[in-house]
Amino acid sequence: MLDEAAELGRSGHRLFESLHEDDEPYSLTVMILEAARIKDRLDKFDRLLSGDEGAWLRLIPSRGDVEVLEVKADSALQESRQQTTVLRQLISEIRRQKGDGGGSDEDDGLNNL
Repeated sequence: MLDEAAELGRSGHRLFESLHEDDEPYSLTVMILEAARIKDRLDKFDRLLSGDEGAWLRLIPSRGDVEVLEVKADSALQESRQQTTVLRQLISEIRRQKGDGGGSDEDDGLNNL
């Protein structure tokens, strides 16, 4: 499992390290790893949505008509929102299983996602 954690991005690795303990059940470690992967995914969505519009927006001929163009936007924003919801739920479940009351919102690094 720690081999998979080594492949995480910087933010995912930080989240994994902050939540993972060596003596916890494998099922909890899997949830922590998935939460870390989602965090990395959210970072990628953030770069995509705030950066180069070519990464998420393109013009294509409308129904084969080269004189009429359609704007195609990927659903990165929608997917980002869904991933944020899943991450919040996973972290809540991880904290519940660890017996952590969750702390205050001030301490929650994901509070304003």
